[in-house]
Amino acid sequence: MQSIHRVEQERHGELLDELSQKLDTCLSKTGVETKMYGKSCAEPSILTQHSEINVIVVPEYSKHPFVVACDQLSHGGGWTIVLRRTDGSEDFYRDWNDYKNGFGKLENEFFLGLDKLHAMSSAQGQELLVLLEDNGGERRYQMYDNFKIGSEQDGFALESLGNTSGNAGDALATHLGQKFTTRDRDNDKHAASNCAVTYSSAWWYNACHHSNLAGKYGDNTHGKGINWYQFKGHTYSLKRAQMMIRPRKQCH
Repeated sequence: MQSIHRVEQERHGELLDELSQKLDTCLSKTGVETKMYGKSCAEPSILTQHSEINVIVVPEYSKHPFVVACDQLSHGGGWTIVLRRTDGSEDFYRDWNDYKNGFGKLENEFFLGLDKLHAMSSAQGQELLVLLEDNGGERRYQMYDNFKIGSEQDGFALESLGNTSGNAGDALATHLGQKFTTRDRDNDKHAASNCAVTYSSAWWYNACHHSNLAGKYGDNTHGKGINWYQFKGHTYSLKRAQMMIRPRKQCH
């Protein structure tokens, strides 16, 4: 299954490269100097700059461009969506390789992938925005101004969050410095069990969590749902959740 997924990714990358070469040739003939791909949703490509779906290149990850989902409306726009929960259509109880490479459908529920997230946050300082919504339509947000995760060698650890602001409450502070844990890779600090197995999820678990945005959709069992402790606690699974990053502004 992994090999099929990898072949599809490589084929997609090759097709995008061909498209890029054709466009570059066209632009050079017309004397237009511009980039086909940006490095994030804050630098929209000339083909998809008005769409939620964008194509970017992160050299620190790969020479091949890849497709991402963008949010150009929330808090000034320019956000690259890294996790989205909407309806429970995607299974988030997955193994290490799935979280490393990413999974799901960009138009609905998905996780972008820890490899990409590491490359993007290492190449350039990133802000993180978390959007939450309960079943009654109440919405909250929390923003962090210096988000970064480590490499796979470092367990994709949550290395930095920076200062935070918002009305959802800081449910990530307890996870700062923690490595990522999945059902087949126990990196948490719980001595007796694997938090990912206990809560049928995956996250930067401590022992265990104050936030669990990869939890089981609609499950109000203590700690197993889509939780953000400061907003609705451990026994309420949120209706929607979204994590997004964008490059930090160089000056304020």
